[in-house]
Amino acid sequence: MLKNLKSIRRETNLSQKQVAEKLNISQQTYSDYENCKTEPSSDTLTEIAKLFDVSVDELLGREDFTPEERAAGAMATRKESITPLEDELLYVFRRLGKKHGEEIQRSIITMIEKMG
Repeated sequence: MLKNLKSIRRETNLSQKQVAEKLNISQQTYSDYENCKTEPSSDTLTEIAKLFDVSVDELLGREDFTPEERAAGAMATRKESITPLEDELLYVFRRLGKKHGEEIQRSIITMIEKMG
């Protein structure tokens, strides 16, 4: 859910129509994002973050990081661009829900550590 989208847009003094035009989507679609009626694709989410010069995490209202995320450098990459694949992975993890998402993330971290 894009918890912070409306407040971030207002900070930039842009209307929904202006943002929608910059993203090449309809104003209604953008309004639906702000009102949590629909969720943008991972590519659109990345474009929104670029437009407002914020991280995807900030758009999603995600401010707290797990120890595993901190160890993996999540804090350092918060304001940096991420690859489309990294963005897709984050999007999929978040859709799993907190319990399953964290369990799978820990499994992947363990697998990566074993490879290193």
